[in-house]
Amino acid sequence: MVKIKYTEHLNLRLKIRKIPMEYPKDIYEGPEQKFFDNLEGTFIAIKKLNYNKKIRNMMVAYEEENGDVKIITIHPVTDEQIINRIMSKRWRKNG
Repeated sequence: MVKIKYTEHLNLRLKIRKIPMEYPKDIYEGPEQKFFDNLEGTFIAIKKLNYNKKIRNMMVAYEEENGDVKIITIHPVTDEQIINRIMSKRWRKNG
């Protein structure tokens, strides 16, 4: 069974951005899109969720280590940002 760890940075972002605590795990476990970030060397999972009274793309950046997952950060991302990161080859499809 995969163990999901939240970093201190992620916990701070959840608090500052008022994002529900279950969102990172929910995004990781049921992403609509998955990428690898060539610049940061992290995996990216994106899912549309209700945030600030709108349905938005919410992304998490995470690392896989020894069969477990460490979620690093979370934030909303626009369709335009996703497209730009793919076109610049910063993100490549994963899965």
